[in-house]
Amino acid sequence: MITALLADDESHALSLLELLLHQTGDVKVIGRCGNGIEAIAEIARLKPDVAFLDIEMPGMNGLEVAERLGSAACDTQVVFVTAYDRYAVSAFENDALDYLLKPLEVDRLNRTVGRVKRAVARRKSESPEPASTSAIAADNPPAGLQVQLLGEIQVSVEGKGRLKWRTSKEKELFAYLAVHYGSRIHRDVLLDELWPDEHYQKAKVYLHTCVSYLRRDFRQMGMEDAVIYEDEKYSLAPQLERSDYREFVAAAAGLLQTGGNNAEQLERTVNLYSGRLFRSEDYQWADDEIRHTEAAIEAQLLRLTQLYEEQRDYGRMIAAGRRLLQHSPYNEEAYRTLMKAYAGSGKHDEVYRVYEEMERRLDELQIQASDMTLSLYEGLRVRKRG
Repeated sequence: MITALLADDESHALSLLELLLHQTGDVKVIGRCGNGIEAIAEIARLKPDVAFLDIEMPGMNGLEVAERLGSAACDTQVVFVTAYDRYAVSAFENDALDYLLKPLEVDRLNRTVGRVKRAVARRKSESPEPASTSAIAADNPPAGLQVQLLGEIQVSVEGKGRLKWRTSKEKELFAYLAVHYGSRIHRDVLLDELWPDEHYQKAKVYLHTCVSYLRRDFRQMGMEDAVIYEDEKYSLAPQLERSDYREFVAAAAGLLQTGGNNAEQLERTVNLYSGRLFRSEDYQWADDEIRHTEAAIEAQLLRLTQLYEEQRDYGRMIAAGRRLLQHSPYNEEAYRTLMKAYAGSGKHDEVYRVYEEMERRLDELQIQASDMTLSLYEGLRVRKRG
């Protein structure tokens, strides 16, 4: 006979479920709780085979209880009991063995009990994996794992292809956790940032759904426990924090420490930049990260052109200047850099073309070139005539 704990804030619902489970002849109810916090404590104390959790409970709902159980590597199976419709509840299946819809149906309950019995029997027959092996698997990412945040958001594993996002919010949740690598983000912060206009309880359901999707999708890519939940805070597994964005930020920090006077180091850093952070997305919460990243690449390219100018390497100066213009097409300093580079390489006709290109761009903003730019252009023209 399997043992069960029931959690629901409605006492009559608890009594009805306990009665129906007793009538199956396969379940012994060893505990009842009226809220999620109490359920966590009782599950840890009683260690039941299965916990029947109502989704809607005050304080900590059934979804959060399931997350805590999953983070604690608990052997207790979870069955959700809910009034949500089938479309909504399908998202919860990943973190639960089964679900029951209110009002309860005897036939459906019997099928659920059958699933629980098979799952419990299977668990008891399997030998536990050695802790050392589990630890190694958790620390080592799948071969060929790549996380891209600069440009398009992509996750791929060699031999398994690219992860396909189920919903835009799953993708956004991953992006938020990935860009805040090394931090454990409180649940309420995520709710405010990703679902600011939703009712609190509904937003918690949406968050749990996205977490479930992420865990399932990364499990299919060969990664267990991709999303870590502890003390109402979320983070990605360490191996998922190794993104192109993190590498770029680390390299940019290294440049600041060394003064940014090494052309090779600058080249390596700017080559890490493959596009604007979250290029195709409009994440308002990412504005600061995007602005800082854009300012960093702009400063690095500009410094690179200055170093090439000092070395009189005008070919590379032109290439870096063109890349700077692609990144920042209204940057007057980028145009001045290019004009100097073409003049230094003897391509004076290109100086004129760059100046015309700048005028067209600035006309779009209905502004005129600065005196500094005009003075430089006139000086280069005089040098050409001379």
